Amino acid sequence: ENIHSKNQLLLMLGTEGIAVGLWAKILPHNFCELLEAQISILRKQSFQVLPDFPAAGLMDASSYNDGKGSIKIRAKIEVKDQSTLHITEIPPATTTESLISSIEDATRKGKLKVRSINDFTAEKIEIEIKSPPGLHAEKLVPALYAFTGCETSVSSRLIVIRDNRPVEMSVSEVLEFNTQQLVDLLRRELELKEQKLLEDLFFKTLVRIFIEN
Repeated sequence: ENIHSKNQLLLMLGTEGIAVGLWAKILPHNFCELLEAQISILRKQSFQVLPDFPAAGLMDASSYNDGKGSIKIRAKIEVKDQSTLHITEIPPATTTESLISSIEDATRKGKLKVRSINDFTAEKIEIEIKSPPGLHAEKLVPALYAFTGCETSVSSRLIVIRDNRPVEMSVSEVLEFNTQQLVDLLRRELELKEQKLLEDLFFKTLVRIFIEN
Protein backbone atom coordinates (compact mmCIF):
# COMPACT_ATOMS: atom_id res chain seq x y z
CA GLU A 1 0.00 0.00 0.00
CA ASN A 2 1.50 3.33 -1.02
CA ILE A 3 1.58 6.14 1.56
CA HIS A 4 2.25 8.97 -0.92
CA SER A 5 -0.91 11.09 -0.71
CA LYS A 6 -1.75 14.62 0.37
CA ASN A 7 -4.49 13.46 2.73
CA GLN A 8 -3.94 10.55 5.08
CA LEU A 9 -6.16 8.15 3.14
CA LEU A 10 -4.15 5.06 4.01
CA LEU A 11 -4.91 5.20 7.73
CA MET A 12 -8.33 6.78 7.30
CA LEU A 13 -9.75 4.09 5.00
CA GLY A 14 -7.64 1.10 5.96
CA THR A 15 -7.03 -1.84 3.66
CA GLU A 16 -5.89 -5.44 3.59
CA GLY A 17 -4.28 -7.74 1.07
CA ILE A 18 -1.76 -10.46 0.48
CA ALA A 19 1.06 -10.93 -2.00
CA VAL A 20 3.94 -13.38 -2.34
CA GLY A 21 5.41 -13.62 1.15
CA LEU A 22 3.62 -10.47 2.32
CA TRP A 23 0.42 -9.94 4.28
CA ALA A 24 -0.95 -6.54 5.27
CA LYS A 25 -3.99 -5.42 7.24
CA ILE A 26 -4.36 -1.72 7.97
CA LEU A 27 -7.29 -0.76 10.18
CA PRO A 28 -9.38 2.38 9.52
CA HIS A 29 -8.93 5.47 11.70
CA ASN A 30 -10.91 8.63 12.41
CA PHE A 31 -10.04 11.42 9.94
CA CYS A 32 -10.29 14.24 12.50
CA GLU A 33 -8.08 12.34 14.94
CA LEU A 34 -5.49 11.85 12.19
CA LEU A 35 -5.47 15.59 11.50
CA GLU A 36 -5.09 16.33 15.22
CA ALA A 37 -2.17 13.89 15.35
CA GLN A 38 -0.48 15.65 12.43
CA ILE A 39 -0.90 18.98 14.21
CA SER A 40 0.72 17.42 17.29
CA ILE A 41 3.63 16.22 15.13
CA LEU A 42 4.18 19.75 13.79
CA ARG A 43 4.05 21.10 17.34
CA LYS A 44 6.39 18.31 18.52
CA GLN A 45 3.78 17.04 20.98
CA SER A 46 2.95 13.44 21.90
CA PHE A 47 -0.10 11.79 20.36
CA GLN A 48 -1.93 8.49 20.09
CA VAL A 49 -4.21 7.29 17.31
CA LEU A 50 -6.50 4.28 17.62
CA PRO A 51 -8.68 2.52 15.02
CA ASP A 52 -12.24 3.67 14.39
CA PHE A 53 -14.99 1.59 12.78
CA PRO A 54 -18.31 2.67 11.18
CA ALA A 55 -20.27 -0.04 13.02
CA ALA A 56 -18.79 1.13 16.34
CA GLY A 57 -18.58 -1.54 19.05
CA LEU A 58 -16.58 -1.64 22.28
CA MET A 59 -12.84 -1.76 21.60
CA ASP A 60 -9.93 -3.05 23.65
CA ALA A 61 -6.80 -1.60 22.05
CA SER A 62 -4.33 -2.47 24.82
CA SER A 63 -2.48 -4.80 22.41
CA TYR A 64 -2.68 -2.55 19.34
CA ASN A 65 0.95 -1.45 19.78
CA ASP A 66 0.81 1.51 17.37
CA GLY A 67 -0.50 -0.63 14.50
CA LYS A 68 1.75 -3.66 15.03
CA GLY A 69 -0.55 -5.74 17.20
CA SER A 70 -4.23 -6.57 17.52
CA ILE A 71 -7.46 -5.27 18.97
CA LYS A 72 -10.55 -6.90 20.44
CA ILE A 73 -13.97 -5.54 19.55
CA ARG A 74 -17.20 -6.43 21.31
CA ALA A 75 -20.79 -5.84 20.35
CA LYS A 76 -22.61 -3.37 22.58
CA ILE A 77 -25.14 -5.40 24.58
CA GLU A 78 -27.74 -3.61 26.70
CA VAL A 79 -29.86 -5.30 29.35
CA LYS A 80 -33.41 -4.01 28.82
CA ASP A 81 -35.13 -6.14 31.45
CA GLN A 82 -34.83 -9.52 33.15
CA SER A 83 -35.58 -11.42 29.95
CA THR A 84 -34.41 -9.07 27.19
CA LEU A 85 -31.06 -8.04 25.70
CA HIS A 86 -30.56 -5.52 22.91
CA ILE A 87 -27.46 -5.49 20.68
CA THR A 88 -27.04 -1.96 19.29
CA GLU A 89 -23.48 -2.05 17.94
CA ILE A 90 -21.60 -4.91 16.28
CA PRO A 91 -17.92 -5.67 15.54
CA PRO A 92 -16.42 -4.75 12.14
CA ALA A 93 -16.66 -7.24 9.26
CA THR A 94 -19.78 -8.57 10.97
CA THR A 95 -23.36 -8.28 9.74
CA THR A 96 -26.54 -8.66 11.74
CA GLU A 97 -27.21 -11.86 9.77
CA SER A 98 -23.82 -13.41 10.53
CA LEU A 99 -24.04 -12.38 14.18
CA ILE A 100 -27.49 -13.92 14.59
CA SER A 101 -26.28 -17.06 12.80
CA SER A 102 -23.38 -17.38 15.26
CA ILE A 103 -25.78 -17.04 18.21
CA GLU A 104 -28.09 -19.69 16.76
CA ASP A 105 -25.11 -21.98 16.17
CA ALA A 106 -23.90 -21.55 19.75
CA THR A 107 -27.43 -22.28 20.99
CA ARG A 108 -27.62 -25.51 18.97
CA LYS A 109 -24.28 -26.58 20.45
CA GLY A 110 -25.54 -25.93 23.98
CA LYS A 111 -23.11 -23.08 24.67
CA LEU A 112 -25.95 -20.76 25.75
CA LYS A 113 -29.71 -20.80 26.16
CA VAL A 114 -31.80 -18.38 24.11
CA ARG A 115 -35.58 -18.35 23.82
CA SER A 116 -35.80 -16.14 20.69
CA ILE A 117 -33.82 -13.74 18.49
CA ASN A 118 -35.42 -10.87 16.58
CA ASP A 119 -33.74 -8.45 14.20
CA PHE A 120 -35.35 -5.00 14.31
CA THR A 121 -32.46 -3.31 12.50
CA ALA A 122 -33.46 -0.35 10.30
CA GLU A 123 -31.41 2.85 10.31
CA LYS A 124 -29.76 1.69 13.53
CA ILE A 125 -28.71 -1.78 14.59
CA GLU A 126 -31.13 -3.45 17.01
CA ILE A 127 -31.08 -7.18 17.67
CA GLU A 128 -33.36 -8.41 20.46
CA ILE A 129 -32.48 -11.56 22.39
CA LYS A 130 -34.94 -13.16 24.79
CA SER A 131 -33.74 -15.45 27.55
CA PRO A 132 -35.67 -18.58 28.59
CA PRO A 133 -37.92 -18.49 31.70
CA GLY A 134 -36.00 -18.53 34.98
CA LEU A 135 -32.75 -17.27 33.45
CA HIS A 136 -31.87 -13.60 33.88
CA ALA A 137 -30.88 -12.06 30.53
CA GLU A 138 -27.74 -10.51 32.03
CA LYS A 139 -26.30 -14.00 32.59
CA LEU A 140 -26.29 -14.55 28.81
CA VAL A 141 -23.82 -11.71 28.19
CA PRO A 142 -20.54 -13.56 29.10
CA ALA A 143 -21.54 -16.54 26.92
CA LEU A 144 -22.42 -14.26 24.00
CA TYR A 145 -18.94 -12.74 24.14
CA ALA A 146 -17.23 -16.11 24.62
CA PHE A 147 -19.01 -18.28 22.05
CA THR A 148 -20.50 -16.01 19.35
CA GLY A 149 -19.53 -13.27 16.92
CA CYS A 150 -20.28 -10.68 19.61
CA GLU A 151 -16.52 -10.53 20.21
CA THR A 152 -13.84 -10.60 17.54
CA SER A 153 -10.09 -10.12 17.46
CA VAL A 154 -8.50 -8.19 14.58
CA SER A 155 -4.78 -8.23 13.86
CA SER A 156 -2.96 -5.29 12.31
CA ARG A 157 0.17 -5.32 10.17
CA LEU A 158 1.04 -2.05 8.47
CA ILE A 159 3.00 -2.86 5.30
CA VAL A 160 3.58 0.03 2.89
CA ILE A 161 5.63 0.75 -0.21
CA ARG A 162 8.40 3.24 0.51
CA ASP A 163 11.18 3.97 -1.97
CA ASN A 164 9.75 1.20 -4.16
CA ARG A 165 10.23 -1.38 -1.43
CA PRO A 166 7.76 -2.97 1.01
CA VAL A 167 8.45 -2.02 4.62
CA GLU A 168 6.60 -2.52 7.88
CA MET A 169 5.87 0.72 9.72
CA SER A 170 3.95 1.84 12.77
CA VAL A 171 0.98 4.22 12.68
CA SER A 172 3.16 6.97 14.17
CA GLU A 173 5.88 6.46 11.57
CA VAL A 174 3.35 6.66 8.72
CA LEU A 175 1.85 9.84 10.17
CA GLU A 176 5.27 11.45 10.63
CA PHE A 177 6.31 10.50 7.11
CA ASN A 178 3.07 11.76 5.61
CA THR A 179 3.20 15.00 7.62
CA GLN A 180 6.71 15.80 6.41
CA GLN A 181 5.67 14.93 2.86
CA LEU A 182 2.64 17.23 3.18
CA VAL A 183 4.77 20.10 4.48
CA ASP A 184 7.18 19.70 1.55
CA LEU A 185 4.30 19.58 -0.91
CA LEU A 186 2.66 22.70 0.53
CA ARG A 187 6.02 24.48 0.46
CA ARG A 188 6.45 23.67 -3.24
CA GLU A 189 2.90 24.84 -3.95
CA LEU A 190 3.61 28.15 -2.21
CA GLU A 191 6.87 28.55 -4.12
CA LEU A 192 5.03 28.05 -7.40
CA LYS A 193 2.37 30.54 -6.31
CA GLU A 194 5.07 33.04 -5.34
CA GLN A 195 6.73 32.63 -8.74
CA LYS A 196 3.41 33.21 -10.48
CA LEU A 197 2.73 36.34 -8.41
CA LEU A 198 6.21 37.70 -9.19
CA GLU A 199 5.64 37.11 -12.91
CA ASP A 200 2.28 38.91 -12.70
CA LEU A 201 3.91 41.79 -10.81
CA PHE A 202 6.69 42.03 -13.37
CA PHE A 203 4.16 42.09 -16.23
CA LYS A 204 2.06 44.77 -14.51
CA THR A 205 5.17 46.84 -13.89
CA LEU A 206 6.09 46.68 -17.58
CA VAL A 207 2.56 47.74 -18.54
CA ARG A 208 2.71 50.68 -16.13
CA ILE A 209 6.07 51.79 -17.48
CA PHE A 210 4.73 51.54 -21.03
CA ILE A 211 1.65 53.64 -20.20
CA GLU A 212 3.58 56.27 -18.27
CA ASN A 213 6.05 56.75 -21.12
